[in-house]
Amino acid sequence: MSHGFSSFAQASFDEFIGKMEAGLPDLPRQEAKVAQYFLLNLNAISFETGKTIAQKAGVAEITVGRMLRRFGCAGMKEFKELLRHRYSVIGDSVSDDTAELSGDWQQQRAAELRAVGTVYSRIGSPAFAAAERYLREADEVHVTGFQTVRGLAEDTARRMALARPRVRFMSGHDSMLSEWLDPPKPGASCLLIIDVVPYAAECETLARLAREQGRTVVVVTDEYCHWAQEVTDAVINAPSKTGLFLESVLGLTAATSLLIHAVATGPGSDPDQRLRDWKRLAQRIGIF
Repeated sequence: MSHGFSSFAQASFDEFIGKMEAGLPDLPRQEAKVAQYFLLNLNAISFETGKTIAQKAGVAEITVGRMLRRFGCAGMKEFKELLRHRYSVIGDSVSDDTAELSGDWQQQRAAELRAVGTVYSRIGSPAFAAAERYLREADEVHVTGFQTVRGLAEDTARRMALARPRVRFMSGHDSMLSEWLDPPKPGASCLLIIDVVPYAAECETLARLAREQGRTVVVVTDEYCHWAQEVTDAVINAPSKTGLFLESVLGLTAATSLLIHAVATGPGSDPDQRLRDWKRLAQRIGIF
């Protein structure tokens, strides 16, 4: 392997997968299909060949090798060797605060921290800058999410409302999109979508409808979503496959928190005054 992957002492399977997760949003579409297949089938990938992976991903076999080389692996043979090493040696040593964790929990913790680190690495990217700009400059922001992340979307809407005015959670099922009866001026309204696999069919439809009406769109999603890139340039991908029973939402939560902070502290904002006004209102009904 190249780029430091020629020695197992210099890199690990987890680091290689971490690079793949971090680089997935920027891959060409055909290579992204291959990377997505790898990430979704890590437990069974040792039984695959470059040919079978290409067939199942719907790409040419040469694309599999191209994707692996992009992240420093010469081909399937070296990937299999890295995979074999991953499951045949003891993991890296841990700091004192995790010394009492079992090996499985140590690896789980590392995966979760890697997910958060990946999200932080998006700060400063064109996608993050676009998301921040759309959320800050729009006159109004609608936030939506379905299935298992509806609660996260509702929470994001409430917290975003403390960072800027005119933010509301939108449930297309409940309101039948009555909020969108009057199309806004271009850029005056922003839709923030939070979604994970298996993706809600409504999400892509809502995103495209929003664009048709002149609204900007921000999508916070997992590492496997590809439709969002076709709708908006403001897509924040957060790793969700960390080994938990259900997909992790730690990365998604980190992404929404960072966007809220960026909006609250952006040019022209006065977060301290807004919080003072909020607390003054809340005290009138005895919350604090």
